[in-house]
Amino acid sequence: MTFLIVEDDVVMQQVIAGMLGRLGFRTRVVADGFEALQACADEPPTAVLMDVQMPRMDGLTATRELRRRQCEDGLARFPIIVASAFYSPADRAACFEAGADGFVTKPLMLAKLGAEIFRVLGRHESEAASTLRQWQREEKPAMTGRQA
Repeated sequence: MTFLIVEDDVVMQQVIAGMLGRLGFRTRVVADGFEALQACADEPPTAVLMDVQMPRMDGLTATRELRRRQCEDGLARFPIIVASAFYSPADRAACFEAGADGFVTKPLMLAKLGAEIFRVLGRHESEAASTLRQWQREEKPAMTGRQA
């Protein structure tokens, strides 16, 4: 399963690719909405993780265009999960109105990202729950002494 990461920040590209790799996905990376449109036309991914604010073409415009191409031009259907630093109810609603299937806030956390991916991709609940418990254990700081 391959995720297309649409993110303009080079450091975030690497962080997200590492997280998705830990979740068992292969990744491809592009830097903006225009590149995402071409990458999806060349080889449709299993899913897309889409940033919102990018140069040339933002994530919501790219999401709308991908959905249009899926409906009108026969592009294969795949889920789009938006990753955004903007998390107001209006920001979230705008993402879903543009055609997003999922939404996660930045800064990304592995367990939160994994939960949204499993929700969107429709994994079996027991498999997701077991995997999420493992990620949550890995992300918690070690407790010592009287805290444990």
